[in-house]
Amino acid sequence: MLVQVSPTMTRSRCPIRSAVSLVELLVVCAIILFLLAMLVPGLWHAKEQARRVQCSNNLRQWGVALQYYRDDHSDYLPTEGTFLQPGKPYTWFNVLPPYLNAPPYGEVERTGKLIKDFPELHVWICPSKNLSGLYKSGTGYNQFHYAMNEVLDGMNSLLTPDFPDQGELPIRATPFRNKPRTVFMFDVYSNQSLAHPKGVATKFHWNFANLLYLDGSVASFHADDFVTGGDFGKGKVIWNHPRLYWGYPPPNW
Repeated sequence: MLVQVSPTMTRSRCPIRSAVSLVELLVVCAIILFLLAMLVPGLWHAKEQARRVQCSNNLRQWGVALQYYRDDHSDYLPTEGTFLQPGKPYTWFNVLPPYLNAPPYGEVERTGKLIKDFPELHVWICPSKNLSGLYKSGTGYNQFHYAMNEVLDGMNSLLTPDFPDQGELPIRATPFRNKPRTVFMFDVYSNQSLAHPKGVATKFHWNFANLLYLDGSVASFHADDFVTGGDFGKGKVIWNHPRLYWGYPPPNW
């Protein structure tokens, strides 16, 4: 017996799907954007934290080299210098690298006057800064991101009028033995030769900077610990921070 299927029965078995409305689409897009807004900063923060740890590890390696140098040189310290003086003797960037199986900065491979690029993960390079075009200077000389505290050896007589200028010679670490929080090295802005509290780089680590103490330990400090108001342009240097000793009694600023 044949059963005739009516159009009504056909429609009931195969209902027509209604289209997604514009409001529903907007709601879905809003939810996706909301989730991305929550997720992306967290991922970026995690990556930056990893870079900050790598930067600290670089400073720890320089700290190890410093301890070996002190042992080999009767507790003398290397001197500060700028990237414009690549061959200057006794500078930290020439005497410490051999302890890390690296060539002195003055002997780094060059093409003409320009330094050959360092790998991204290298003891000279802060991983956070390497993501910026500022990590190179126009001359190609300044391709390392760490600097020795120039106040420590009194090279800047204008900045440290009450502290003896040791000139070109290494200095003894003995006077700083009773200052356990003496700053030796830190990460700095590229293309900037300032190696004192106003030269530290904080914009690359969420307003924090990594520091290497004379004893080889590493610490991280906020911009507010270096200059008043965290303003490196107009703020005054904080010379009397209890955990940051720069190399001489604070002047009357």
